[in-house]
Amino acid sequence: MRELKISDWIIHLSENSHPHEVVIEVSTRCNLECVHCFRQSAHGFMYKDMSLNDFVKIVDNAISSGVKKLVFSGWGEPMANPRILDMIRYAKSKSLYVVLNTNGTMLVDLAEELVKIGLDELYVSIDAVDVELYGKIRRPGDLSSVSKSIAKITDLKQREASRKPVVKTIFTLTKFNQDQLDKLIEYSINMGIQEIYLSLYIHHPRGVQGADCIRDDKCLSELENNLERLSIKLMDSPLRIWLPNIESYTSRECPFVNNRALYVRVDGRVSPCMFLAYNWDVLIENTTRSIREFIIGDALKESLSEIWRRQSNMIFKLSFNYMPSCLDCNLRRYCSYTLSTETDCWGNVPNCSFCPYNYKFSYCPI
Repeated sequence: MRELKISDWIIHLSENSHPHEVVIEVSTRCNLECVHCFRQSAHGFMYKDMSLNDFVKIVDNAISSGVKKLVFSGWGEPMANPRILDMIRYAKSKSLYVVLNTNGTMLVDLAEELVKIGLDELYVSIDAVDVELYGKIRRPGDLSSVSKSIAKITDLKQREASRKPVVKTIFTLTKFNQDQLDKLIEYSINMGIQEIYLSLYIHHPRGVQGADCIRDDKCLSELENNLERLSIKLMDSPLRIWLPNIESYTSRECPFVNNRALYVRVDGRVSPCMFLAYNWDVLIENTTRSIREFIIGDALKESLSEIWRRQSNMIFKLSFNYMPSCLDCNLRRYCSYTLSTETDCWGNVPNCSFCPYNYKFSYCPI
């Protein structure tokens, strides 16, 4: 086991350490072109579906590596894979806790099967509860169709006296939909949604100019007031809400490391997280920053537990924030280290020091 030497301390990862969760990207195709989607900023992005055979191999690998939870998510719409139901059935047959993250547009025909299979959690991205605004943001989506699907699942759960799946929604906050928050609360309660996750839009070069709130003092002030009011409103409500971090740049927490999770791409290759899975660009403070894909293994050829353990340096730095905080630094707009994820000024590879998910600006559904 590789040791880390820090001053007078010698540290090593436990030999029993293993991944607890795996996020599997079963498709990179999607039927929507959402205005905020970072897929638009990817370089050399390939569209394909994972085969059922490869999925079975990866799941078996995950189970032998100690994984207990599987999340269907990624850079595409999981339900675009024609074998998605077979995949969910197989995962549940192996006693895994299974989560599906979807745009909801293909749910209506599969809702009954998802309840029967016993899907544990269902995340549906919405971003607006006004029909016209929803169509403009999640192009060419139809909110009424998504709503019918959620209502169908809620009705099926009641008829089957089942708590599964727990229905949640992810709402990406922009300057276009901030005024939708009160309506979102009402919509969620009426639809049987149990949890709301508010996630700040992270701008990218091909995104809509002026839509993001990060470092926009006026937008953040309005958002802070809205979130405080919503928090008070929901204190006695069964509806749970996750709020983005809009105050502290020193409060950092990597969701993938905290949940002992690995990300498996559609081709079986493994990345530490979704953020580092492909080559793309992100715009933070009007500065374009290059995200370089960081591949740490292949789930079709080697054990996920071995892949996890050999990343001890990365696990340590993210567990204890043993790395710089780029967004706190006065040189962040000029420093070459913040222009890519290649390395940071402490010599860490890759550079996670400006990751918006690490700062909890946005939510990772894992």
